[in-house]
Amino acid sequence: MKLDKAVPASPATWRSPVMSLESALSAIGAWRFGPKDKRFVPAGRARGLRAGLLLMLAIGLVPALAGTALYLRQLRDLALRDAFNQADLMAVGTAERLRWLMQDAQAMLAAVAARPKVKALDAADCDPIFRDYRDLSPTFKALALRRLDGESVCSELPRPPSRQSVGAAEWFQAAVQQPGFYATSVHVGAVQQTWTSRLTFPVIGPSGRVEGLLITPVNLAQLRQRLFAKLPADALAAVVDGSNRVVARSQLHDDRVGKPAAERIFRMLDILRRGGAAEGAAPTQAMQFTEIGLDGARRLYVIRRVPMIDWAVVATLTEEQTLAGYYASRNRALAAIAATLALVALAAWRVSRAILVPIRGLTSAAQAVAAGDTTCRAAESGPREIARVAHEFNRMLVAAAEAGEKLRASENHYRTLIQNLPVAVVAHRPDSSIEVFNDRACALLRMTPEQLTGKSAMDRAWHFVDDQGRRLQPSAYPVNRVLQTHQPMPATMLGIGCDGTAGAADGAPATGQAPHTWVLVTAYPQFEQPGALARAIVVFVDVTMQRQSEDLRVAKEAAEAASKAKSVFLSRVSHELRTPLNAINGFSELMLMDEQVPADSKDKLRLVLDAGQHLLSLINQILDLTRIESGAVRAALQPVCLWPLVQACVAICAPLAQARGVTLVVLPPALDGMPADRWQVLGDETPLRQVLINLLSNAIKYNRPDGQVTVAVELRSPAGSGSGPDVVVTVTDTGRGLTPAQVDALFQPFNRLGAEYSGIEGHGLGLSISHALAQAMSGDITVHSVEGQGSTFALHLHGCRTA
Repeated sequence: MKLDKAVPASPATWRSPVMSLESALSAIGAWRFGPKDKRFVPAGRARGLRAGLLLMLAIGLVPALAGTALYLRQLRDLALRDAFNQADLMAVGTAERLRWLMQDAQAMLAAVAARPKVKALDAADCDPIFRDYRDLSPTFKALALRRLDGESVCSELPRPPSRQSVGAAEWFQAAVQQPGFYATSVHVGAVQQTWTSRLTFPVIGPSGRVEGLLITPVNLAQLRQRLFAKLPADALAAVVDGSNRVVARSQLHDDRVGKPAAERIFRMLDILRRGGAAEGAAPTQAMQFTEIGLDGARRLYVIRRVPMIDWAVVATLTEEQTLAGYYASRNRALAAIAATLALVALAAWRVSRAILVPIRGLTSAAQAVAAGDTTCRAAESGPREIARVAHEFNRMLVAAAEAGEKLRASENHYRTLIQNLPVAVVAHRPDSSIEVFNDRACALLRMTPEQLTGKSAMDRAWHFVDDQGRRLQPSAYPVNRVLQTHQPMPATMLGIGCDGTAGAADGAPATGQAPHTWVLVTAYPQFEQPGALARAIVVFVDVTMQRQSEDLRVAKEAAEAASKAKSVFLSRVSHELRTPLNAINGFSELMLMDEQVPADSKDKLRLVLDAGQHLLSLINQILDLTRIESGAVRAALQPVCLWPLVQACVAICAPLAQARGVTLVVLPPALDGMPADRWQVLGDETPLRQVLINLLSNAIKYNRPDGQVTVAVELRSPAGSGSGPDVVVTVTDTGRGLTPAQVDALFQPFNRLGAEYSGIEGHGLGLSISHALAQAMSGDITVHSVEGQGSTFALHLHGCRTA
């Protein structure tokens, strides 16, 4: 709760040992400029306590009501399931009784059809047999034997009413197609003009084929009595034939017999006969569903197929009758719920009144204090928790007065905190004038506190530049950005320039006597309340040293990139030059071999060939150097027999030494008494051969006339590991020697150390390539030279072992 004329921080805040920079600036600003009259404004539409209690009550009652509804739903489902089971039992019983009747009729017809006189279709001998059948099976009205064309053969009646053919009748044609016992659909009899159904059975003649049918009509009235005699009075059941017509019905039999079944039953019977499932009915022998009956009442239906014949039994119960118990239970539950809700509402009203009355008193006291009446106190009454709140509210009023005194004492504490921060801090008012700053800010801006006091962000005493050195417009200054957008400014690298740059144009490179100080700037707004900006705080971190280090790193990377580009350029140009040079040298050699070319032309061709070979050698060395510098050369280190390789290189350079008048001396290898041809070094034979030949050829070319080149192989360190001792190959000449400065620049590419004027061929790349190849083989080349006495080049090969 916020009080009018209150201090900007609570007592708990002053007791905290650590406060944020924003809190410190707020405290100093509040004390310097005085508190403002602010009233409590809700952040949004607040919900009342009464509404909260009602919501809590609703949250408690909704699950209970939902549970009750779920229970009633389950109770209804259970009642419907029991009703369906009862209807299914009726359908099963009716279907079984009908099956027993059909089995008896089938057995009787099969016995009659098996008699020889019946098989012979003898009209004179079969009538007495049929009369005996009438006495045995009074359920069926008559028995007759007809040929397959429908003509009558025999009858159990002495004078049958009609002997006309029934071959055109639909029921007879359907019976002829059946291989065995068959119950026809209901139809109107030709004699008595009443609805009936006939049972047929095929008669096998002496030829072994079906030659006639035994036919007996069914007394539907008697069938109804036998099927539905034990059904309850309120139950309804019916038998439907294959054409979906009513065969028998427990109620209104005479009105409904022979008529089509209801449309829904018609569809369900088709689905049942196809063996599928629809609308929740799973088994193919029975189906259950709910439908409005012919009497307008909602009914539960069960359809079950009759074995042996294409008939079905339909059993139904009214939904109202089956759910009578459920409705009684539901009404009792609803009455109990209504009573419970009334009791809960009464209890909630009593509880809310006990809470709201003391809270309203506390609110009135708070409003009086906010209006300036500091002597007003809240009544400590009501429930224990609310009385405790009122007590703490009264204590807060006393503590607020004490906090004002503590605020004065704490101002010095926060000033010290800001002054000793390791970063520069400047707080600006909404008009961009400086409100608070520390000594680090004065040092950064190169001003005294007196000069900085009262300055604004638009002052011409300093300016900002971006990381590229371009001067920013005043609207892009950190303070102005925060004041305009009311959004924090992320950490940004900027430069601060002071003095001598006031006349520079915005957006142009700043030019002044004082160098820029590079800082990492962070700025953020501070609000007294939502939408009311109190100040903008800017923090500067001096990163001049880091910026200089970054500039050096960027320059280094740029130099490395330039060196890489140079190597790529040399490699590409050398490749492009080598192809035409090979062609020039090749054609020159062919023309020299041609006998028709004059002798003076051949001399010129030899000059062309020598120049081309010289240039091709230079290009090859450049390519080797660029491959080495790019890291494309990788030495495949493996054991190499050193001494035979040294002897081979000496033999290759012997003609050059002989031509120059230089003596080659090869000293016996000093390999600790082991045979020389058994010593091996870790290296790559091809680069190693190139290094040795280069060292030998240089020692010969740069030697004096009648000079000497000495080659030695020796161990320089004892064996210290499993890889063996180090082996050093030394090449010593008696030439002019080198100065220390020349030794330092010896391995630089294209640097011949002044030998380019001596008439000795070379490009200044051999030693650079040899040095790089030696390092690629985990070795090195060292030089010891005395000017005027000669030089010694030592090739160190590490990881030597004996074979």
